[in-house]
Amino acid sequence: MVRPSKSFLYDRLESELKTLRGKVGIDAASADFKNRRMFKTDYYFGIDLDLSALGKGILKYNDERAVGIHADITNLRLMPTGCADAVVSTNTIYSIPADLQAKALGELCRITSPGGRLIIETSLDSNFPELLGVIKKYFLNVRVKYYRNPISRFYEWLFEKHGYLGNHPIAGRRPFRLFAWLVSRLEYLTFGVKAGNRHAFITAHSKIDNEKNALDFSVLPRSNHRIIDLTNSNAS
Repeated sequence: MVRPSKSFLYDRLESELKTLRGKVGIDAASADFKNRRMFKTDYYFGIDLDLSALGKGILKYNDERAVGIHADITNLRLMPTGCADAVVSTNTIYSIPADLQAKALGELCRITSPGGRLIIETSLDSNFPELLGVIKKYFLNVRVKYYRNPISRFYEWLFEKHGYLGNHPIAGRRPFRLFAWLVSRLEYLTFGVKAGNRHAFITAHSKIDNEKNALDFSVLPRSNHRIIDLTNSNAS
């Protein structure tokens, strides 16, 4: 990772997912199955509106248990309540139009099973209190870790001012990647304090509603044998 904040985020995500078992894992706005390797569930479902990205994902992972879902996460009505054992969303919620963020998050909460876990990453913007409130309506146990502290932001800014950090010719070199990882360790000193941080890593379990249903993906419409197509549901 070239960004210290991303290194912290994915360290935390991997730590949460390594002990999560069950049948169904959901990666919301998965692109090309970006988090696939971290999931330990029997099945991995990557949801995205970008059909091309899903196509790249199924080519990258030649595995019948890795399935794409072509859908808008603000409307997952064809997915039953309480059907997923692990539901993850990273780098997504804050990029959705502000007036639809709570709706999207509500859908992800709804499909999480009573014994499952929701893992959400979002920014500490003006919508954050409402989004945290949505999660607390569904779950009894909600924990928040704050990250992207001033040190990480300063490091990222030094490179970003000369162009996109992900493509920076120096930041991508091995010594700088190692240094970025070392900087990311400082996030562990500040994750308990909201002040000074810019993003939140939220985990939730112990769902209030005990409704649980199986996800029978064999009956859902498909654009090919490994991509489920739920886009037609968005008209309703």
